[in-house]
Amino acid sequence: MNHRPVCVKCQVEMRPETNGVGVLDMTDYGPYKIWDADKYKCPKCGYEIVTAFGQQALAEHWQKENFDTFVEAYRKQGVLIECRSK
Repeated sequence: MNHRPVCVKCQVEMRPETNGVGVLDMTDYGPYKIWDADKYKCPKCGYEIVTAFGQQALAEHWQKENFDTFVEAYRKQGVLIECRSK
């Protein structure tokens, strides 16, 4: 990523709030993939987004042991975010 996200409402660069959050892609059938990303926050209004995802998922559901290890590690740190598509 070569530019920080910009808050549309406040028109300022957002700042990194938490580096290394886990994003768990969810499907109708359960967890699918886990990604490493960063959470950014607007310094004015407090709006938060998740961006700066890795180039590929850390693990997928079929890699059971590896997948569960990543999910549990992010969950223990309190930085696991579930992503549901609509």
